[in-house]
Amino acid sequence: MATGGGGSGHGGAGSAGNADHHKRNTFTSYVAPLPGDMRATADTNEWCLPSVLRDVHLAKPRLLQGEQIVASAPAYMYSPIDPMESSGGSGSTLSATSSASGTPADRHHKEATFGLLSVTNFKLAFVPLHEKRNQAITAPLIDLYQENIYLGRNEITLNNIDHIYTISELGRAASALQAARGMASHAGMSRRKKLEPFKQQNISGRIAALHIVCKNFRLLKFAFQQQDSKMFGASDQGKLIASALVRFAYPMRHDLSFAYAHREPYYSTLGASGTSMYATKNDWARELIRCGATEWQVVSCASVQLLQNPLQAGKYTVPPHFVIPKSCSVDRFLDLSRAFCDSRAAFWVYSYGSSAALVRLAELQPAAQQDTKSENVMLELVRKCDAGRQLKLLQLTDRLPSIQDVLRAYQKLRRLCTPETPEKFMLQDDKYLGLLEKTNWLFYVSLCLRYASEAAATLRSGVTCVLQESNGRDLCCVISSLAQLLLDPHFRSIDGFQSLVQKEWVALEHPFQRRLGHVYPAQPAGGNAELFDSEQSPVFLLFLDCVWQLLQQFPDEFEFTQTYLTTLWDACFVPIFDTFQFDTQAQRLKAVTDSQLVLRPVWDWGEQFSDKDKMFFSNPLYQRQRGDLGAQAAAVAHRRSLAVGHKGAHGGASGVTPSRNTINPQLFATASSVPQDRYLQPAHRIFDLQVWDQCYYRWLPILDIRGGGQPQVDLFHRLLLSNIAKVQRCLDYQNFDDLPDAFYEFAGESRPNQLKDEKPDKEDEAEFVDGVERRRKPTAKAATPTSGLTSVTGKLQLSTLSSFFPFGNPIAGDAPLQLYDILSSSSELLMETSSFLDKSSIV
Repeated sequence: MATGGGGSGHGGAGSAGNADHHKRNTFTSYVAPLPGDMRATADTNEWCLPSVLRDVHLAKPRLLQGEQIVASAPAYMYSPIDPMESSGGSGSTLSATSSASGTPADRHHKEATFGLLSVTNFKLAFVPLHEKRNQAITAPLIDLYQENIYLGRNEITLNNIDHIYTISELGRAASALQAARGMASHAGMSRRKKLEPFKQQNISGRIAALHIVCKNFRLLKFAFQQQDSKMFGASDQGKLIASALVRFAYPMRHDLSFAYAHREPYYSTLGASGTSMYATKNDWARELIRCGATEWQVVSCASVQLLQNPLQAGKYTVPPHFVIPKSCSVDRFLDLSRAFCDSRAAFWVYSYGSSAALVRLAELQPAAQQDTKSENVMLELVRKCDAGRQLKLLQLTDRLPSIQDVLRAYQKLRRLCTPETPEKFMLQDDKYLGLLEKTNWLFYVSLCLRYASEAAATLRSGVTCVLQESNGRDLCCVISSLAQLLLDPHFRSIDGFQSLVQKEWVALEHPFQRRLGHVYPAQPAGGNAELFDSEQSPVFLLFLDCVWQLLQQFPDEFEFTQTYLTTLWDACFVPIFDTFQFDTQAQRLKAVTDSQLVLRPVWDWGEQFSDKDKMFFSNPLYQRQRGDLGAQAAAVAHRRSLAVGHKGAHGGASGVTPSRNTINPQLFATASSVPQDRYLQPAHRIFDLQVWDQCYYRWLPILDIRGGGQPQVDLFHRLLLSNIAKVQRCLDYQNFDDLPDAFYEFAGESRPNQLKDEKPDKEDEAEFVDGVERRRKPTAKAATPTSGLTSVTGKLQLSTLSSFFPFGNPIAGDAPLQLYDILSSSSELLMETSSFLDKSSIV
């Protein structure tokens, strides 16, 4: 009833507005609104919203231990792009005149969700105040999408926020709906302004909406309730949220991160996995033994007297453990390293074949570039480690883009992937290929794959390859990691890939804190943000994109999926896990000792996801070789026989291992155990590359193809493997009662037990429930042989699958329960590593 009164009140204000525009409608409805229930008139163009004082307390975000709410306000959340069928086709439909008619605007109002927007010291959370009326009828028992334990679907961490834009009203005629949809180009209506991290107090004007651009290509759009402060005494809700965001989303010190406030105990489960953390000297020694690198030695800072001297240790920025040529003493190596940037002299990372090694080397410091004696001496020491005394130097600085080039390409790509309006989307879609080329992103991916292939080919020819870069900690990580992926099948498994990232990126200290923008240092007076922007660069995303390209070209060579890679990029912005939060191991150790930081490696996926979510990480096409399983079992037995302690312990303490438990690689001087016949040769031309749509476009509902895309193919493969697993189980136990339905559908027969249990005479028999006659639902007869995915799966409606699964819209109905069965059954093949998993048996 009150809603109807609200409509009449609006009509009165609209008719009298021509005579006296100062008269305003003061009616407030206290009935709970439907999602997106907003009303606008042509004269005042203001929202007639119900009072939120009654309903705000019903919606509160779920808080973690140590998490506190900073600010909350009622808001409307909009889709990044309204569906095209409701856009009206042009921007003219959003004008005040069109809003007066009510028809186009009402279509847009239905796309908004009314709820409570909260800023905490960990995340930005939006909680809908009212659900759909028919949710109890249509909602499934279990939603099938990736569900993070720490974050909901409408929540993002503050680390993930990159840019914040405010849409300020310039007058009473401004439309908050148009502001929320980004229609800032209309003169005199709204103004879009970017909030700078270094100008935190410069927030002026009444903020009608916020646009938040995330580092993982997500665009969030919120509009706020605008009330007359003279009548309601309400403050500007938009300014309240914006002020809280600009204060907490751009921390100036790392100890302001939520990880320091989250004191929940952590119990690691990584000890049962094969992920090597490279946090101890033994981890590096095992890798030397596996690669057969006999001419190299592991150095631990804790055992070097020079590095333990406080007066001398500040001159070096070496990691806690690193591998150097055995022919060079530690003191001489450290003396030579002072001539290189960040003290990054020649570090061994991998060996292939008999003696060919992959080495990372920084460039000489500017003061020492005139005298290349130190560099020549260092290269000669590396050459002595090669049996053929051969060496190839790959100068990456001249061949690959700089970190600033990578940042510019990333920003252009993100602007292309986050259009704000359907009109802008259509304008970009008409010139998509040209705009994509101008980003240079795929060009840089092509260059990385090209030089990684060159480095891998060099090692295969028996020649040591030295990768040289400015500081040896950015593009060196990309090329070195990709080269090892091309050469070694161990790194294509999930545990092996995690070990590779831990070795090349974490242990050798890629500056994640600066590159991902986790900390925004305070700028001096007169400074600008360009100095800080020059330090940011998503180099790790460039690497993940290259790995995704390899996954597309060799789908049966990798144990992990693109969902795993996408999730790994998202995990970079969850401050609870320390893996991607620090620049150096020294910073991590200091945080543990000074602030009692609880270290949680991101590789412990059970901390974030349930078992059903982790199933999406396993590639159903992965072909585990018999030799792989034998090598892993031998490695486990070898570690147990040596009794070297807990292999999966996280390097949170000093990392010092007692000498009696230290592995001496010289006592295990054997040939390399790396297979020589699993070499990958990727196509690296731009013509052969694709756009990683799951990672870049998953937040755009307009691009979602229900029942199409790669997830549909992936699920079909899992369905086939599920049926294979059931048939194999029946053959092993000689019990054929559990044969899959696909067998009987293909044979055109019915299940034997089904024929015994069927009672056709009583199939339509009446049944009385509480005195009411109900007839049983007729069951299907024997299936006939048909083709197609839907017929094979029976009740499972795969047409509802999102093309961005499992990041798209949840699957409704009974599909989730059946999909879980398919996922678990297909995973048995990966877990058991049965003999019929050879390529010759499934191809």
